Amino acid sequence: MKKILIIAALLLAKVSFAQMSEIRGVMKNGTQKDIYLYSIVDGKPELLAGTQLGEDGSFGFLFTPTNEGFYTVGYSKMEKGSLFPIYVKKGDKAEIAIDKRRMMFVGKQTPENAILSSWNALTQELKVKSIYFMEPPLSTYQDFFPELTKVAAQADEFRKTIKTKNEDFNRLMTAVTYFDLDYYAMHFVRTPRKTGFQAKKEDYVPYYNSILAENKFKNDDVLSYLFGELLINEYADWAGGRNTNIDDRLKFFTTDRQKGVYILFKQTPFIQSYPQYEGLVKSFGQYFQSPSLKARVDALGAKLYITTAGGKAVDFTFEDQNGKMVSLSDFKGKVVVLDIWATWCAPCKAEIPFLKKLDAELHGKDVVFVSISTDEPKDKEKWLKMVGDMKLSGVQLYAGGFVNKVTDFYKITTIPRFIVIDREGKLINPNSPRPSEPKLKALLETELAKAK
Repeated sequence: MKKILIIAALLLAKVSFAQMSEIRGVMKNGTQKDIYLYSIVDGKPELLAGTQLGEDGSFGFLFTPTNEGFYTVGYSKMEKGSLFPIYVKKGDKAEIAIDKRRMMFVGKQTPENAILSSWNALTQELKVKSIYFMEPPLSTYQDFFPELTKVAAQADEFRKTIKTKNEDFNRLMTAVTYFDLDYYAMHFVRTPRKTGFQAKKEDYVPYYNSILAENKFKNDDVLSYLFGELLINEYADWAGGRNTNIDDRLKFFTTDRQKGVYILFKQTPFIQSYPQYEGLVKSFGQYFQSPSLKARVDALGAKLYITTAGGKAVDFTFEDQNGKMVSLSDFKGKVVVLDIWATWCAPCKAEIPFLKKLDAELHGKDVVFVSISTDEPKDKEKWLKMVGDMKLSGVQLYAGGFVNKVTDFYKITTIPRFIVIDREGKLINPNSPRPSEPKLKALLETELAKAK
């Protein structure tokens, strides 16, 4: 009996291991120390695991996929072009090499990833030209439009090669070929660029005439696509123009789940209090019925319930420009103004003169201004230089990246963000007026006038 049990256990372990998938690879010529694995949920990446790179840039993930489909590996969720899709079934193995903005599959691949590898090779330069608009060499419409036209001309022939035995993959991969071209095309022209780099409508190539279509997203395959959430937002803006309201734009989508994803993308940055959350659910709750969307909405409500005025502010500990660790609790007894910002954020930098002026005007009072940089590690030196060059006042802290304890607790997706906290560490306003608005000074003076 004992021998039989041991054999059964070994067989069970073998079966379990066979269900696990492996993604391994190497990061070349990068400064990153970590790399991450994401699933794709509701058209955007959701973190599954992270690991440190080896000294030679190597990495590996061994996991059991929750479902068959596209997963993505990359080094920054905030930097869209640094995420690279891989198709994964239980038991699959894939090997890749990442070189900054580009990725290639290495060695023998599954039939699905062999097709994806060919599409990646065809579209990779188009992706780079579309998404990397802030870093040199800056792409202009004079070099992007010919690339778009070239890839679009080859897309139909490519689609004929999608003939694996996996019909689900064939359908989804075919859809991705349309999604990619539409997303790169719209993202390029809708992204603000320097003078001379921005195309006018009369410059658009014929592909742009094909983007608008009746029942554009016939099913929810778009939400299995890496840029799905961003694509439906781009499309709604493209199709609706500037003068349509959100109810009119919902008509561009065919399922409640698509509508729910779009609503959360557009409305979440403006839902900063529990009453606002209740209004969102009352107006659009019918679209949040899928398990994943319901979980997102419930989580948003739970966070806002405890981050509404009167709730306790989350404590944190970050380093200042001198490497000293500083916590929110260090300032108990003072009114605290948190400034969540980054060096790449133009609206954030526009507030700096007003913030310095307000700090000077309230100098000597029981108020402290704490600026928290969300710059990624690769830009830490840039942050340090700006602190010195601009003689930034108040307390300057570095959070180590956009994903941190403060942005997570307050569900911050856009910056700048200002948060006012009272002497006891309770929230006065979790989404306060900016320093450029007189309301912030009035709010602080009212709070400072209260007896200790």
